[in-house]
Amino acid sequence: MPKANDMIVQVLEEAGIEYLFGIPGGGTGQIYDSLFGHDDKVRTILARHEQAAAIMADAYGRATGKPAAIMGQGLFMGSNAAFGIMEAFLSSTPMLVLTDTSDGGSAQHPANQSGAGEYGSVDLQSIFRSMTKYTTLATTAKEAVLGTQLAIKHATSGRQGPTCVLMRSASIVGEVDVESPPFIHHTGGYLNTRPPQAAPQDIEEVVKLLAGARKPAMVVGNGVHMAQAHDSVQQLAELWGMSVATSYKGKSAIAETHPLAVGMVGIYGQRAAATAVGEADVVLIVGAKLSPQDTVRERPNVFDPRRQHIVQIDIDPRNTGWTFPVEIGLVGDAKAVLNQLVEASKPAANAQVSQERATALQQQKSALNYYEDPELERDSSPVLPQRMVRIMQETLDPSTLFALDAGNNRTWMAHFYKSQQPGTFFCPGGTAGMGWALPAAVALKLAKPDRPVVGVTGDGGFMMSVHAISTAVQYELPVIWVVLNDGALGMVRHHQIGREISSSFAETDHGAVARGMGAWGRQVSDSRQLAQALRDAAASGQPAVIDVIVDRGPSPDDWRLDARGATET
Repeated sequence: MPKANDMIVQVLEEAGIEYLFGIPGGGTGQIYDSLFGHDDKVRTILARHEQAAAIMADAYGRATGKPAAIMGQGLFMGSNAAFGIMEAFLSSTPMLVLTDTSDGGSAQHPANQSGAGEYGSVDLQSIFRSMTKYTTLATTAKEAVLGTQLAIKHATSGRQGPTCVLMRSASIVGEVDVESPPFIHHTGGYLNTRPPQAAPQDIEEVVKLLAGARKPAMVVGNGVHMAQAHDSVQQLAELWGMSVATSYKGKSAIAETHPLAVGMVGIYGQRAAATAVGEADVVLIVGAKLSPQDTVRERPNVFDPRRQHIVQIDIDPRNTGWTFPVEIGLVGDAKAVLNQLVEASKPAANAQVSQERATALQQQKSALNYYEDPELERDSSPVLPQRMVRIMQETLDPSTLFALDAGNNRTWMAHFYKSQQPGTFFCPGGTAGMGWALPAAVALKLAKPDRPVVGVTGDGGFMMSVHAISTAVQYELPVIWVVLNDGALGMVRHHQIGREISSSFAETDHGAVARGMGAWGRQVSDSRQLAQALRDAAASGQPAVIDVIVDRGPSPDDWRLDARGATET
């Protein structure tokens, strides 16, 4: 009879799982043994930390819409990897977690590193259940195989997310009786489902609203990325001459160079986006849950269901009408529903009206200084963060994929970088924790090997996951990381005026750190040096770090759009 560890590998192959990130440990070492010789179908990537493995799987899932697997020993998957699993859970990223209880063969007796949940051990099942869509505890070999199949199904069904197969030690290497029920079938059969669509009558009602709208607007979020619905967003917007704003996680759902794009709405967004949404009488929300950051803390002059007709598309019915009451909630896959709306809109839309709206929008964007600021053009030493962003935009290939981090560095990028192609920005916005950018950039390069990849991080986030550089060196992945080095936890320090505590770092040359790990590295202190450094990093063909000494003075608080900021919409 076949063993469970061998059959689990077979399930991964049948499901088309291309990458497995992790660190061998505990009972999962047996599954790693079974993966030997299968790199042509399931490629294993050795992370340096379980947190990095989970972040890599999260970023890979966002870039491809397909789940990657992460695997390692139970206690460290339930603790270290929890960072990336929670981010994936809150960002609807498909992911498969394979791990063990390390119970030593008897959950009732004392055991080192046990997560079986019995007396004297950690309750891993409860931990994983709190941050996944689905967690199953396999106590037999057959349960381990069937559980893996069902976990993949749950990870990719409906609102996607991470799932976990937690296995008792004996179940991993046990023999599987394939001749008696429950029978084990080919994994592909569990995954043959079509993306859900909205009811036709609801589509007709939305088209009527759009046809009668004076000034419609669309707000698109992470769900557009996950459904790969970028083209559908653009088509619908062009039919109606509808402005398109994005949430933070939705940034680049439409290229921000498009005439109908108004940039990111929210606290750190563009005034053009807040104005366009605020003036709209019909607001179509696509794949965005609308967090306080996105809604400028529910400011009524941006979103207001008392004066706006709000329509919301989401694959999870609980998300429609979650933040604001909606007139119509369309439940389904973002791409499928948008395509329904596109087809139904074609006979109803007026090309002349659409063009007039687009022209008026261009004038409004110009008046509101869309992606313009004097600091974007001012060279200095140390480097202004705004200037750094503009130089990156002017120097890097328009197809570059960006992995952002947390802190001020991500607000500079989100606010000032005008995305030039759809689907090019990836950011942590679920838990939104520091340290995401470095491992995420590694995974983006694996997912899209023909695209340039740049991770943007602060010096705080950089040190949290610096080991990802070693992974990139090992697998020869020419990723560039740009570090905003202000010698501090910048966002924290800006809120400690006159009372700084635990927010400054020792002076560090992060380019030198990279060189010590076998990567290319350089420190830049003058903005006039940055463009050449970016070109040299790309030409090196190696993983590369550009450490940019940035001016500590500027703060995103200078232009944020919430109630405490100075800028009104």
